[in-house]
Amino acid sequence: MRKEEAKFETRFFSEAGTKGKNNDYFGYTQLDNYAIWVAADGYDEEAGADVAAKLAVSSAIEYFMLRPRFNPDVIKEIMEYANLKVKEKQEETEKYSLMHTSLLVVISNYNSFLYGNVGNTRLYHLRGGYVVSQSRDDTIAQLLVDENALDMNDMKYHRQRNDLLQAIGDFGKIKPNIIKNPVTLQENDMLCLTTIGFWENIDEREMEVEISRYPNKDSLLRSLEHKVMATTRESVENYTFALVNVEKVASPEPVEKDKKKFWIKVGLISLAVLVIILSLTFWNISKRNNIIKRAAVYEEQANDDIVKKDFNNAIESFKLEKAELEKLKPKSRGIIGFFTGANGKRADVEKRISAVNTKISQTSKLQKAFQDINEANQLFNSGNYDEASRKYQEAKYVLEENTYKKDELNTDEVLTTLNARIDSSSKLKEALAIETAGNQAFSAGNYNLAKENYKTASELYLVNGRADYVANIERKIAEIDDKAKTEYNGAMLTENQADLLSPTDTNKSRQSYYQARQMYQSLGDTAKA
Repeated sequence: MRKEEAKFETRFFSEAGTKGKNNDYFGYTQLDNYAIWVAADGYDEEAGADVAAKLAVSSAIEYFMLRPRFNPDVIKEIMEYANLKVKEKQEETEKYSLMHTSLLVVISNYNSFLYGNVGNTRLYHLRGGYVVSQSRDDTIAQLLVDENALDMNDMKYHRQRNDLLQAIGDFGKIKPNIIKNPVTLQENDMLCLTTIGFWENIDEREMEVEISRYPNKDSLLRSLEHKVMATTRESVENYTFALVNVEKVASPEPVEKDKKKFWIKVGLISLAVLVIILSLTFWNISKRNNIIKRAAVYEEQANDDIVKKDFNNAIESFKLEKAELEKLKPKSRGIIGFFTGANGKRADVEKRISAVNTKISQTSKLQKAFQDINEANQLFNSGNYDEASRKYQEAKYVLEENTYKKDELNTDEVLTTLNARIDSSSKLKEALAIETAGNQAFSAGNYNLAKENYKTASELYLVNGRADYVANIERKIAEIDDKAKTEYNGAMLTENQADLLSPTDTNKSRQSYYQARQMYQSLGDTAKA
């Protein structure tokens, strides 16, 4: 057994950082002749990130334990199996339909090692205390490094260091980064499996310095974890660091040739692969159709709510439709995306999402217009005709410019009512001014003018839908009539007094006649005046 001939020690830590939950996962097993180490980093923005990471790691180890081998093909098979298991979970549980994870797989025959990764989990190979090689990421930042547009040392600061080109759980086929030739190990070599929360806070030079300071591996891990949390970043991502210390290596072993290729040639495996591809294809088609159906249901609900003028619910339904459409976006990019036509499909989905955004915008405008109408009605009923007219005008402008759901909302009838209300607001404002003038004439004792103004205001109120104001006007007119009758009797009494004084006191009689004449004139009796 090669395991007894060699000595490999594994230590690790995995924590949530400053996040509320740890979506990283690490696992390993050392068999008699082969060993495997697996690290995963669930994508934090998606529900089920922790589930995806744990499932990918456990699936990888499960597959390796069933068929332990040492060649690049087995890493590819492990990756594909982990991807399949995560996809099955996505289909099985709707809330996990978008979960994804990065995955790093390292295998060894206790003399050499091979590795493969998808996403941005990293492997560092150290010899003599120095990093001699490391894995490459599946990120936009890595592409910039490959094109010499970004320095490798600056990658950990780049905003697209976590923008993955592919991940375990993608709809399309994954293409893991797998080294083709085994790397021979030497005594005291180290293999370090890390997630982004570690490598974005501790670079290669810092790691080398810490290794030189702490020969004791337990102390080394404590120091490294302390440095991660001592970073100047405000937020620390989930971090995982696994150290495989090679104290002794086994004798060389030739890379096992996979006999499966022979059977592929005779067609047996080809048939199995075809069945898997067809199954995944039908699975994807079914999933896509279900998403499209849910989106259509949400749009229908939104349309019904608009007709009911329940604009808040309509907007929420449109947002749910948009969320469903987002699920249709293919995640494959790069070469895989090119061959699967991902860019074209993504553009079609973006076009549909843009149309939904337009509907949300138009519905929000309708919501504001009908809200203005409701507020204007309240202002109109309370007699604030200036503010009511302004609100009616704002609603009218929006509805005249809008063609969305025009027939369903009877927009033409609404506009006719708005125009009538705007005209009535102007006329009622005029009526209020005339009534106020009548009040002023009444206070000055000019009852005829007051009565004339009240009658004009009363007619305007009746014509413009404020019959409730007329009763108050009629009360004022009745009050004028009572006052006029009382003052007319006073004028007659003064005239009679003048008649009595005429034979005895000419001067007082003349004064009484003059006073009576003024009273008649004030009352509008031109014959007596």
